[in-house]
Amino acid sequence: MLSTKSVDYINRKLAGTHIILQNSAGIMESEAKRNARWTDRTSHARQSIHSGVEGRGRELTLFLAHGVKYGAFLEEGTPPHVIRPKNKKALYWKGAAHPVKKVNHPGTKAYPILEDTIRSNKNRLIKDIASWWANER
Repeated sequence: MLSTKSVDYINRKLAGTHIILQNSAGIMESEAKRNARWTDRTSHARQSIHSGVEGRGRELTLFLAHGVKYGAFLEEGTPPHVIRPKNKKALYWKGAAHPVKKVNHPGTKAYPILEDTIRSNKNRLIKDIASWWANER
């Protein structure tokens, strides 16, 4: 059985790990927003990138995520696809010569900022956590 002193020590280390993860999540969020390579139209996608730490004790998860519905399309791109009208018989937009029944969309390029940001910060985060647990404070 662990002594009270040992339990307190482990609890302090776990709390410190949570703080390290929160700090790293904030750094990664700022970096992702700053380095996103897509062209902003409304800035909603960039502004909605968010991060945090979920869980308690020994089960902690750091996350970095998009907050817009189309975030996955920015991150992964889209293959070529056909766009058809949902509620009307044809598609029409300002500048089009005439209404059309479908549009052959060429797909969109991926801008994988979340994965790139996590990958570039992974080693520093591992080092920080290892250093925290190795330190006898």
